[in-house]
Amino acid sequence: MKKLIVLLLVISLVIFAITGCDGFTPPNEGEGEGEGEGEEEIKQVVLVEAFVAEGCPSCAKVEPYLEQLANEYGRDEMILVELIPWNLYAIPEAYQRYEWYSYSTAGTPQIMFNGLTNPLVGSQSYSTIKSKIEAQLNATPKVSIQATRTEIGETSTISGTIKNISDTALSNLVINGMAFKERGDFPYAVTNIFEEEKIEVSSLTAGESKDFTITLENINWDGQRLDGVIFVQETTGKKTVYQSLFID
Repeated sequence: MKKLIVLLLVISLVIFAITGCDGFTPPNEGEGEGEGEGEEEIKQVVLVEAFVAEGCPSCAKVEPYLEQLANEYGRDEMILVELIPWNLYAIPEAYQRYEWYSYSTAGTPQIMFNGLTNPLVGSQSYSTIKSKIEAQLNATPKVSIQATRTEIGETSTISGTIKNISDTALSNLVINGMAFKERGDFPYAVTNIFEEEKIEVSSLTAGESKDFTITLENINWDGQRLDGVIFVQETTGKKTVYQSLFID
């Protein structure tokens, strides 16, 4: 028995000498279990609000650029909505939001990138619009959003959670949303802004979460083939949109 044990020990030493330590790779620093494992990186999403109108020559020039960029980025990076405050396809909520922004220059097109930080007015080039989107994508996100939509008959319910992922408190917030679909020459025309259903959040401390539910009555989401967006926005100052989420 002792001879057998000695023989097995000799064989093991020979195998180790031949193979060395190639069979085991120690984990690099930060690998394996520990802080941050399993956490998904939160990316900043850009909500592009384009106030446009039928028969506007400058709108007709910039709209193809906006549509091209929306396809290039995808809705996990950029969500395009076309708000029509007057003329064909206009809805009262779009005009009210146009007035709410109270931007100094009247007319269309007016393009907002996550609020009033760096809006564009009038005819613009593809590269100028893209640079504004890139600037917002490179910003550090302050809010995360998770949400799902359910539909029963003509009632759609969007439920989810927002979280302040920054190091400072946020105040004067609102959880709001829009539904949009193709209408005429506008593939992303807003048909409904959830002004009556919006949820006001007076403050959200660093790391704090808030659950929300938005119930939309008399809206056949699937039947009308609507898309949508939920966003968290500051209601004062630059009216910054802190984060957005596409809802199909």
